Amino acid sequence: MKLKTTSLLIAGTLFGAAMLPAQANNEAMADLLKVLRDKGTISAEDYNMLKNAAVADQEKTEAAQAEVKKQVAEATANMPVIETDGKLVIADREGNWEFQPIGRVMWDAINVDNDGLRKDDDGEGTELRRARLGFEGKIYDWGYKFEADFAGGDADIKDAFLSYGNKLTDTTKWGVKIGQSQIAYGFNTAASSKYMSFMDRPMYADSAISRARESGIVAEIADKDYRWSLKSSLTNGTLDGGETDGNNETSFAVRGTFVPFMQDAQHMIQVGAGYLTQGSGGDNEFKYDQRLVSHAADVKDLSASIGSDYDGSDAYQVDALGIFGPFHVLAEYTDWTADQSGASDLEISGYSVEAGYFLTGESVKWKKGLTSGISPKSSMGAWQVVARFENVKSEQSNVAANNDEADKFTVGLNYYPTKNTRLMLNYDKVTDLTINDVSRDEEPSALKFRAQAYW
Repeated sequence: MKLKTTSLLIAGTLFGAAMLPAQANNEAMADLLKVLRDKGTISAEDYNMLKNAAVADQEKTEAAQAEVKKQVAEATANMPVIETDGKLVIADREGNWEFQPIGRVMWDAINVDNDGLRKDDDGEGTELRRARLGFEGKIYDWGYKFEADFAGGDADIKDAFLSYGNKLTDTTKWGVKIGQSQIAYGFNTAASSKYMSFMDRPMYADSAISRARESGIVAEIADKDYRWSLKSSLTNGTLDGGETDGNNETSFAVRGTFVPFMQDAQHMIQVGAGYLTQGSGGDNEFKYDQRLVSHAADVKDLSASIGSDYDGSDAYQVDALGIFGPFHVLAEYTDWTADQSGASDLEISGYSVEAGYFLTGESVKWKKGLTSGISPKSSMGAWQVVARFENVKSEQSNVAANNDEADKFTVGLNYYPTKNTRLMLNYDKVTDLTINDVSRDEEPSALKFRAQAYW
């Protein structure tokens, strides 16, 4: 009877231990065998035999696990590394190359009140503002990027360039882009639509007086941490149908940034300045026009132009960005002078001041002299309130049609459910308006909503 009980206890011990992970398995067996030995249920001889068997089993298990790990490592040694934290990046293990599909979708709903400025031009509707697809990556020190916007139904090329970059010294680096990319001018124009605090840029930005993407060459030298940077560009128009028009103006621009104060990335101040000059082009014409409160409006109420004797332009801009924990402020001023042969010059200027505050404690992210995306601190998302005042003004002596001015105030609420998604609510209102040198009483406004995602 004792032998039967002993056998059952040993069998139960072995079965119970087998149900545990390898490490816990052997530890549990050793403890149980000690108890059985101490109680006299099994002999010391049986205890030593079973203990040695357990140790041998553990060694076999560990050897088998090591062999499996070795085989897995060998099988995956040449496989690429895949990163999926808010994006999909495929790269080799040595970091010599990488490939990333990119894109963004922005859907807007808009309600416009023109306050009687134009008959039958109020309205509401929806718009696919941006629908971009592309890819970017690198091969050793060479980089590449291609992105097109399909929101209008046809492919509108945005970025299409080959780049090269490397260290200049231990603390500085340099790079060059060949193709179509952002020129070296302006903060609000260069800032990505994915990260802007508002649905629309200021009225002067991304326009004829603050150029955006053009085809040519862009070179940059910068501190490795972007405490300072200097960028220049030589371009000749925007790609349209895969090529630029031979009548485009050749533009040269230069822009520098400097960080005079930085406690850390969430407490810092950056200042920047830029200069741009361009020729008259083949048709000797210049035109600036802009909508007041909505990108979807049919009419561009602000307009200034030179018809046939345009003789080139010069422009400059200054900007400042301050980040102080959850609060940020951004200001920019640009001044554009279009020369006209035999007549007075056309002067166009614009400025904007914005401020924002994260109610949930996040900070605007500073990256390479501009702003980037944020990561909510909570699974409930991040909330931000923003406000901006802006002005744009065009003046030319004795040409009433070129004398326009508008002041506009915008307030907004941004909600970030995740790091790659955002919901935006903006209210724009023009508070002072002059068109064709005539002061107007109308104050157009718009209520706008956006749902966006990017990768």
